[in-house]
Amino acid sequence: MRLAYDGTDFAGYQVQPGERTVQGVVESALAAMHGGPIGTSAAGRTDSGVHATGQYVAFMTDLASIPEERWGAALNGHLPRDVRVQAARFVPPEFHARFSARRRHYRYRILEAEADDPLRRRYVHRIPWQIDIAATNAEAATLVGTHDFATFAAAGGEGNGTVRTVYYADFRRLGDEVVFAICANGFLWHMVRSIVGTLLQRDRDRHRSRIHKPTFADLLEARDRAGAGTTAPAHALCLTGVDYD
Repeated sequence: MRLAYDGTDFAGYQVQPGERTVQGVVESALAAMHGGPIGTSAAGRTDSGVHATGQYVAFMTDLASIPEERWGAALNGHLPRDVRVQAARFVPPEFHARFSARRRHYRYRILEAEADDPLRRRYVHRIPWQIDIAATNAEAATLVGTHDFATFAAAGGEGNGTVRTVYYADFRRLGDEVVFAICANGFLWHMVRSIVGTLLQRDRDRHRSRIHKPTFADLLEARDRAGAGTTAPAHALCLTGVDYD
């Protein structure tokens, strides 16, 4: 299933005792339909407050009475309004939403304004200056390729190493917003938010005529979390898609 959800009122994707999570409400809905617990696998575990328009979730079902094209509507009837199935299809038994994924796409929305926009406050990060797109993209280009991203990994994150491959990373002006787009074969805990926060902090320092030593490339190469800037807020981040073979 391709899921979309507003992460504002969730404590992240993954089930946590005593917390409202996306996985929790999805598995509760599946249990209601099947009359018993149904386990799921997801493409990624988004943090508390992070949204999705392209999260992918897989599960095994024995409900042969529901045709493929009706699964989304059937499950949406049991889900809260801040989670919706956008599409559903049958896949081979060996498919796994996480381990079969090849690339994951994220977007981070930024509003350059002196005051918040009440209608977008749950989905954009406001900053009170204009980003130097050319200079910031020159630094973001350093991320592309296979690197050790330990500098941008929160403590206590993934246990399978900190090397990842980034396929693109850039800032783009879309209307009155700036959107940071990034795609990789996988992400570390808080990696995107740490990258955004660091790049924005360095951009603001440039506006204040502060010279950066070390360079952004040096920070990446150092593999030292202490060199990263402030982690950007979660509410402006969205998982927009996942690529499979």
